[in-house]
Amino acid sequence: MGNWFVFYVKTGSEQEACDFLNKVFDKKESVAFIPQIETILRNSKSIIKCLKPMFPGYVFLDSTLDEAMIVNITYKYTRLLKCIYRILGKENFTYMKIDNSEKKFLLQFLNDEYVTEESKGLIIGDKIYVTLGPLKGRESIIKKIDRHKRRAEIEIACFGELRRINVSLEVVYWIIKREFVINRFISIYIFNIHGEIVIYS
Repeated sequence: MGNWFVFYVKTGSEQEACDFLNKVFDKKESVAFIPQIETILRNSKSIIKCLKPMFPGYVFLDSTLDEAMIVNITYKYTRLLKCIYRILGKENFTYMKIDNSEKKFLLQFLNDEYVTEESKGLIIGDKIYVTLGPLKGRESIIKKIDRHKRRAEIEIACFGELRRINVSLEVVYWIIKREFVINRFISIYIFNIHGEIVIYS
């Protein structure tokens, strides 16, 4: 639609603040949204999908309005809702909207409902290869992997600084190579997520 602006809100009240902003701003000109991360909870009986804010305490506004108009509307109405603290960058319009490169990068991670879906991949040796999802081709931003919780800690640029966030990543298989120098034999083991060998050679 237009430029992205960010509101600093009370953590845990993101949805309340988002709903309020969508009421006070004309939907033809502005849409408030919360970038969210899809988390997958699995057990022996079911799969539960949950959503949580990508940036707790922040609500985004996609708008065609200029900075001055955004500030005027914000000042007029948001005082009515205590969970909205302020709009970022209002002191200097130059830094008020999210940088286009940051916006483009975030859009690559979000679907049409502003949700980052789960990625899937495999580990070969000590390297991760993402085969499906928003992290595919972006393995370089992955800083840490928790296979048991199916999470990956990634580092991205947002709000003018580097931030680390957790996204969903399921490691379907990991491959371990073991070399035996004596007989020059290399064995390859492929494990599933339960630690069971499914293929070896």
